[in-house]
Amino acid sequence: MDKWQNSVAVVTGANSGIGFTIFKQLAENGIKVVGLDIYIETINKLKADTKNDNIHAIVCDITKDDQTEAAFKWIEDTLGGCDILVNNAGILRTIGILEYDKPMKELEFNVNINYTAHVRVSRLAFKSMATRDKYGYIINISSVCGHSVVPVMDNGSIGVYNGTKYAMTATNEVMRFELNQMKNRKVRVTNIAPGVVLTNLYKNADVKTDDEDAVYKNPILRAKDVADQVIYLLTTPYEVHITNLIVRATGADL
Repeated sequence: MDKWQNSVAVVTGANSGIGFTIFKQLAENGIKVVGLDIYIETINKLKADTKNDNIHAIVCDITKDDQTEAAFKWIEDTLGGCDILVNNAGILRTIGILEYDKPMKELEFNVNINYTAHVRVSRLAFKSMATRDKYGYIINISSVCGHSVVPVMDNGSIGVYNGTKYAMTATNEVMRFELNQMKNRKVRVTNIAPGVVLTNLYKNADVKTDDEDAVYKNPILRAKDVADQVIYLLTTPYEVHITNLIVRATGADL
């Protein structure tokens, strides 16, 4: 991790779950970290408890151009730019694609958070890396649902969730090809695709209790298991480019 000392990392969806655990581990490794989220209470408490001046939080809805651009302008003006991006923000909506009686805006919101916002933030982060001619890393926290269609719940569809994760798998490869075309050897992109992780994803989606219990009956990952993969990627030499990293709990089907 020595090569990333004094670097600046941006983590989206950093106030809870996987995002917060990644945020905390980056801060513990001496990296300046900026958390972008619509809520920042957990990050602020961590900063107060640790008295770590390298911890920063910005209230930001990454589905909004103006808010995201303003956040990255603050990062440029205050910290010098973004060297590491962890695209973590994501949601699950249990509305089937063909459930025409349910609001389309819920599906659109799922796509905006899980996919479009990731593209928006990646563009701004890459701009910061490229214009300063810096080594950089864009890490996308995706899902095994981006490699095989997983209808997780028996009593409801996870709608466009699979589609957004497949889109991230493809987009990661597109960005890799674009970097090769630019002959940019300083920026790398990786998709981390975890299996089921113990977080509030299902509770926040109002998943029925019996469905949630069925999911968590299987071997599952913890948030730290995913955060550990982020740290591992950052320790790899610049000439090594891991493009996809699928991580499952031992013995898990998903």
